[in-house]
Amino acid sequence: MNRRCWMNGNSAYVCGPLTELTPEEQAAIKAFYVAIADLFEAETGVRAFVPHEHYDPVKHGHYTAPEVDAAEREQVCERTSLLVVVAEAPSWGGGIEVEMANRSGIPVIILCEQRKLEARKISRLLRGNPSVVKIITFDSHEDAIAKLRVELPKLLCAV
Repeated sequence: MNRRCWMNGNSAYVCGPLTELTPEEQAAIKAFYVAIADLFEAETGVRAFVPHEHYDPVKHGHYTAPEVDAAEREQVCERTSLLVVVAEAPSWGGGIEVEMANRSGIPVIILCEQRKLEARKISRLLRGNPSVVKIITFDSHEDAIAKLRVELPKLLCAV
């Protein structure tokens, strides 16, 4: 199977926490999101959409809340073929994006730290959403990228 065919011209979408993180945490998580997007580009030829590159709350603070909602809702519901959830810290936006994906028939994979899953820090509501097709646990961002690299071909053939 051609790895591009599942996307129908769409991209993956990477979502996760950002707004309430410290500046140091934000820098680390943004780099992780970019690494995920770059992996998708290397594997599929289409770079994943990373919201902070378009609607960062500081760099793009001029967008109103309704403008961000409308733009990201359109991106998820109409231009996304796979939603990648990085469940690394509490987030009020990630659950919304997962439900938008569910309503639009878009599969979801969750990336989360093994220790957080074991400690039940990732809600059953999120994990139980019907659109979730895979949960990938990791010990570090590098480990997550390596595991996603292995799982991505399987996921692309399954969706």
